[in-house]
Amino acid sequence: MPARLQVSFWSATTASVLLLGVVWTLTHRAGGASVEDRVLLVVAGAGLAATSLVAARIVFVVGRLKRHRRAG
Repeated sequence: MPARLQVSFWSATTASVLLLGVVWTLTHRAGGASVEDRVLLVVAGAGLAATSLVAARIVFVVGRLKRHRRAG
């Protein structure tokens, strides 16, 4: 895997883990959460989904490139 691709993958994975922590923390406070906390929860959840999709897409593309190298 090229170095730039590894950096992109691990950056997306790290962002996903950090956003998961934010979502987890805010979910436990959701009972008495303010409007700002709920907005942050929605934004963090959307960010978590987006970064997870980026990491998954990188893994998919790397797998496809490896298959094409073996076939060709």
